[in-house]
Amino acid sequence: MTDEAEKRTEAIRRAAEHLERAAHYEALADEAKKRGDIEMSTNFASSAAEERLEASRIEESIGR
Repeated sequence: MTDEAEKRTEAIRRAAEHLERAAHYEALADEAKKRGDIEMSTNFASSAAEERLEASRIEESIGR
């Protein structure tokens, strides 16, 4: 694999990790909301949004 292909593969892996964490945070936000803990739900939802944003930045940087 060329150096460029390796960098692209690594970037794709990192973006996928961010998306996985975002999904986890979203699930936690939903659980907190069901328990009535709106503040915790909001915090988790914010973390999910940050993870999705970082994944998007990485994907844009590799031209996806």
